Amino acid sequence: MSDTALPGELPAIGLLKELDAETRARMARAGRFETLAVETRLSNQGATQSTFAVLLSGKAGVYCHANGDYLHIADIKPGETVGEMNLIDPHHSSADVIITEKAGVWIIDVHQFQEMVENDPPAAYAIMAWLARELCRRLRQSSDHMLRKASEFRSHMRDMDY
Repeated sequence: MSDTALPGELPAIGLLKELDAETRARMARAGRFETLAVETRLSNQGATQSTFAVLLSGKAGVYCHANGDYLHIADIKPGETVGEMNLIDPHHSSADVIITEKAGVWIIDVHQFQEMVENDPPAAYAIMAWLARELCRRLRQSSDHMLRKASEFRSHMRDMDY
């Protein structure tokens, strides 16, 4: 965890920097803190996802099964999240997320999260706006990635000699 955070506090890192100290304190009380060993899974692709987690220290990798391949999609660093989509639109997990370096995480069950936002509208607004910005950021990254790949493919096809 961050050097400035006390045990049981959510530090102002990554996306958490966007939330004020009181909102982070409310979140901290609603969830739990865990230390996870290497190879621990935060999610399994295709499985029901019932938790939301914020990585506070360490690292995790994101992997997807696709067309017989097992692809490394991204690395998750402190301050980044896992399971945020399921808070808004419950569905099966879209990827495996595996701890790759011993990690401190804050975890909240979906039902605990719903109870927290129902009982605290100002915190709920701040947290949902925060999650919406994160989802928008990820969507933009995915769109940029797809556009780059499409451009590379078109360029490759133009260069082929038929």
